[in-house]
Amino acid sequence: MKNLFQPEATNEILKRIDSLTPQSKAVLGKMNVMQGMRHIAMAFMIPTGELNPTISRVPPMPKWLMKFFLLNTKPPKERAETFVEINMVANNINPTDFETEKTNLKNKLNAFTTASSFLPENKLGGKFSKADWGKLNYNHTDHHLRQFGA
Repeated sequence: MKNLFQPEATNEILKRIDSLTPQSKAVLGKMNVMQGMRHIAMAFMIPTGELNPTISRVPPMPKWLMKFFLLNTKPPKERAETFVEINMVANNINPTDFETEKTNLKNKLNAFTTASSFLPENKLGGKFSKADWGKLNYNHTDHHLRQFGA
């Protein structure tokens, strides 16, 4: 599984972000490309404690099992639950400047990969190491870039 603390994985993600355009359309889900970039950028703020998200619905499984799914499987294509604060559609968050969103996303990715400390626990998956955060954030970012054909 790829991990954002592997330079080749980070470079791959950066190239895919650069391939996005204002015309990139979602192949699934309700977000537009600018909402998607804001959503991913905000998700990078969670592992460092910069954002303390609210769980919208507690999954009906133990944290150890949720951790396994978060780190080892692709997110479902159908609508998946997200944290309240980063739900762009439900919160009617509609960014309007594509280049600002792209730059912010790349900056948040860089801040994540160079951070010196990470939360010891994921609200959904329990105990998390730095490597776990790198895998989770690769999976999440990959999922949403695929959503927009990147």
